[in-house]
Amino acid sequence: MIYTNQTKYNLFFACTIIAFFLIDLGQFFLVGTVIIPFLLCIYCTFLLYCPKNHCKHLFIIALVQCLEFFCFYNFFSLALLFLIPTTGLAFIVKKNLYPSITNLITVTFVSLIIYIYAAEAYLLLTSPSNVYTLLRISAILLVVISFSLTIDIWGMQDNRA
Repeated sequence: MIYTNQTKYNLFFACTIIAFFLIDLGQFFLVGTVIIPFLLCIYCTFLLYCPKNHCKHLFIIALVQCLEFFCFYNFFSLALLFLIPTTGLAFIVKKNLYPSITNLITVTFVSLIIYIYAAEAYLLLTSPSNVYTLLRISAILLVVISFSLTIDIWGMQDNRA
């Protein structure tokens, strides 16, 4: 079904992705690290809450995520290290389990563990402390839950017949 406000949501999506890209760049260049990766949060949320005909949104977010890692570390494909397993896990969870907020939390948590320990700690040789990592994971999970509450109501129409 095509909604009359589809263009409004596509424009909102584009503005949101650009804003999150700029926020992530600002975090990296001003603070020195990305504390809350907003693009990763919105990617995990879109994986589980968007229908199959919105794969172009996932591709755009993944492309912007790769562009972000190119700006940070001069490796365009480094983001694929955690995006591909996250996508595979999300499709398995979405296909085999009932929709739940715990699915989103699980997929995001696995993605963060891969992001923090495989991409940053192992390949880039940065080792954050355990307290910092726990606070970071908690903040990211809070952001993802907030995104899921927002995205879950996008396609809602009123109850008029």
